[in-house]
Amino acid sequence: MPPALARTAILLHLAHRSVLPFSIPAAPRLSCRQASHINTHCPTLLSAASMTDQPSSPPPSPGAKRTFYRRQLPTDTCISFSSPEGRAVFATAMANGGTYSFFPLIEQLQTQPEPAYCGLTTLVIVLNALAVDPRRSWKGPWRWYEEGMLNCCVDLEQVKSTGITFSTFACLAKCQGLEVEAVHGTNSTVEEFRRVVKETCTAPASIETPPTSFLIVSYTRQVIGQTGTGHFSPVGAYDEESDHVLVLDTARFKYGPHWVPLELMFEALLPFDPDTNKSRGYMTLSYDGVDGGNAEQLSHLPLSLLFGSKKSKDFIRRQYKQYLESDSDGGESVTLASVVSFWTQNNTNSSHVCELVEPQILPVETADVKMVQSVRELIQSLIRANDENASAIPQGMFSTSRDAGTFPGECCNSSTNNASGRVLEISPAEVLFVVYLASLSKEARRDIVYDSAAADVDDTAREQLLAEASLISFAIETCDADI
Repeated sequence: MPPALARTAILLHLAHRSVLPFSIPAAPRLSCRQASHINTHCPTLLSAASMTDQPSSPPPSPGAKRTFYRRQLPTDTCISFSSPEGRAVFATAMANGGTYSFFPLIEQLQTQPEPAYCGLTTLVIVLNALAVDPRRSWKGPWRWYEEGMLNCCVDLEQVKSTGITFSTFACLAKCQGLEVEAVHGTNSTVEEFRRVVKETCTAPASIETPPTSFLIVSYTRQVIGQTGTGHFSPVGAYDEESDHVLVLDTARFKYGPHWVPLELMFEALLPFDPDTNKSRGYMTLSYDGVDGGNAEQLSHLPLSLLFGSKKSKDFIRRQYKQYLESDSDGGESVTLASVVSFWTQNNTNSSHVCELVEPQILPVETADVKMVQSVRELIQSLIRANDENASAIPQGMFSTSRDAGTFPGECCNSSTNNASGRVLEISPAEVLFVVYLASLSKEARRDIVYDSAAADVDDTAREQLLAEASLISFAIETCDADI
């Protein structure tokens, strides 16, 4: 028998016996935050009951992995974007100006690279749609946001297993320099949600002005008839005539973009996340890009050049927050001496502050290298400008020697910045001073940073220092509750 016919005969024989290795069995329901061990989508998979429309198949052979290829959208609650009805809704939305946010987002729409990365990918899509410069290399000479850069509030390996919560998403967005307006579903109304949808999706009077804000939703899939639990996605358009929103689903291997009734989407924001005991919700993420029309002058400073932090360190931020609340009055009576006392454990542990922040990777862009140098000069100048400040910090904490085994030597042995020889060297004294600024009110912080006696540096360096302090302050403020 010819070889080709022999192979065909073998395949027919195997098919007749139903032992082909690529059968697709039904799957149990799994949450978005439990599904990473299966090669499928971050929210819940399918229950046996939800698989009734699928052909029956024998159980997998021992050791075989269950695999899935897409899912049908529930036709009673969702309209596929590419269907004739979906295209008609889009045409109506476009005619009424409801696709203002669609085109920048669709240019950047991508599939989440990990089953539990729906939140990270949603944020990456928005950051790139808003043209935020990550100020770090992606590949080769190119700077571009990808999920691996979003490590200021999370452990990425942990996210692969657990996903992220509503508050962590807001923290990550804030760390990239976005203005964040986060609203839990239970703290809003359908009318308020509709207003925000219109504001972000509907074209302004000047259609030539690019969007500076986008809307994302954190919702429960089951409410809209889909398989899954918690999920994040951008909202790409709004059709006022049918009162539908366009969900640009990041899990395109499961569901493509689709229209959902606005009121039903709002209901999907209301269920509580069992990890936080708070409802899901929606966020407006904003970034105006440039200031005064000068493309070289960023009005936001989207990335901390000095520090990174992890959500897993919230416990020590909570301790410090309680310390501040018991030792001060709204940030008005905080002193550098009291900050040093806490973070050195009464001058017994000079590396304790490493529990709060970690040095960033050394920048590669010339502008960023100069900015780091200017910010450090400013910090050192601000410490020296006040004798009381200088005397409050133990002299040994001004050293950056790795041989000291304090900072950054011990503190940089982390999964976040595990790059030997490439970690920014910054002294514990400098870190303590930035933490001190973060502990003050915004007004007091600005007064100190703009002290005329400080180093003669450009105002952009002063604003960068204020941004560094603001990010630490934000992490402290939100360490014990959702936003």
